[in-house]
Amino acid sequence: MRRKPLSLVRAGKTYVVVEQGDSCEATAPALVAHDRVVRRLSRLLPAVLPLRFGTVADGPEAIRALIAPLAEPLERAFERVRGAVQFTLRVSGLPASPPPLDPRLGPGARWLAGRAARYTVPELASVTNATRPFVRALRVERRDDPPGLADVYQLVARDDVRRWRAAFRRSLLALPSGIRVTMTGPWPAWSFAELT
Repeated sequence: MRRKPLSLVRAGKTYVVVEQGDSCEATAPALVAHDRVVRRLSRLLPAVLPLRFGTVADGPEAIRALIAPLAEPLERAFERVRGAVQFTLRVSGLPASPPPLDPRLGPGARWLAGRAARYTVPELASVTNATRPFVRALRVERRDDPPGLADVYQLVARDDVRRWRAAFRRSLLALPSGIRVTMTGPWPAWSFAELT
């Protein structure tokens, strides 16, 4: 598949890399090409916020109009990912038993405790504790498809990758029995590109 040329659109302090075209079909070659461009840019530039494949706009002025109201959140997001890469941890096995809730808690507190549990992975405590000094940001998604337990995304400064890897390898020895962790990366900061 022949790639169309890429161009830059400046929108305030942000540059958007675009490919002009009439359609945006999600074919395997197109997805691979998109990923390749994001990876290359992430290696060359200090801060890249990857957009999902298929994000479209009707020309440079439409891009500028979309970006303008997002100037402050974009600046924070770029600062978060600057000089960093993402590692993805896929956790599988038997879930740990949740700690008992205080029976004095009301329905709202029980609901909040349930929500908080969706963003924690006690089965991965040894890894989380060992890698914490090198993790700039963390994102957790619990899974409901056993044996999958969770997907954990860690944002790590490029300068800390070697130390992060060493801490990660050591921490695997302390995993609970039956818990398995598959690590991939480093990747561009896909999971940290949201504007929060």
